[in-house]
Amino acid sequence: MKIAVFIDGSNLYSKFKELKIKNTSRFNFLKFILKLTKGISPSYIGYYVGQIRREKNNDKSEALYKNQQKFFTHLKSTLPNIQIVRGHIQNFNEIYKEKGVDVRLALDIYKLANEKIYQKALLVSSDTDLIPAIRLVKQMKKQIEYIGFSHHPSLAMVKECSSSLLMNHDDMKVFENNEMP
Repeated sequence: MKIAVFIDGSNLYSKFKELKIKNTSRFNFLKFILKLTKGISPSYIGYYVGQIRREKNNDKSEALYKNQQKFFTHLKSTLPNIQIVRGHIQNFNEIYKEKGVDVRLALDIYKLANEKIYQKALLVSSDTDLIPAIRLVKQMKKQIEYIGFSHHPSLAMVKECSSSLLMNHDDMKVFENNEMP
């Protein structure tokens, strides 16, 4: 069975914070993906996130940019085939908001199903804005599994997806070490 993995980066990052997974630069994404796919090598792995831009005379944006670039390097080193799909980040009076990411994620869920890249999608996101794409994919007779977190599951995602896996702190803690499997 061909499997695709779609990761909503900011959604996952907020779950990391809630679960007190502190060092994302050491998180073993390869082990995480292989656990989700039960050892099957995915036909597609996408990580969807807003791209931080450097702003003139803004130390905060510079620090955020450098940290994000370091994280992207880590992702690419552990998962060479990963596609980092970038939206953008807008600064609204020093409050940074992600823009365009959910749309790109929803479009790719649909487009890659239509192109027969996968029979089953694993969706690491609790964002209910993705439900219309989920419904379309299910109409195409594709499976879509919601990967969420037991401390704060999206009941709408559990209801709409073909299946779900709810992970907890202990499940995620084992991936904090960056040793290869």
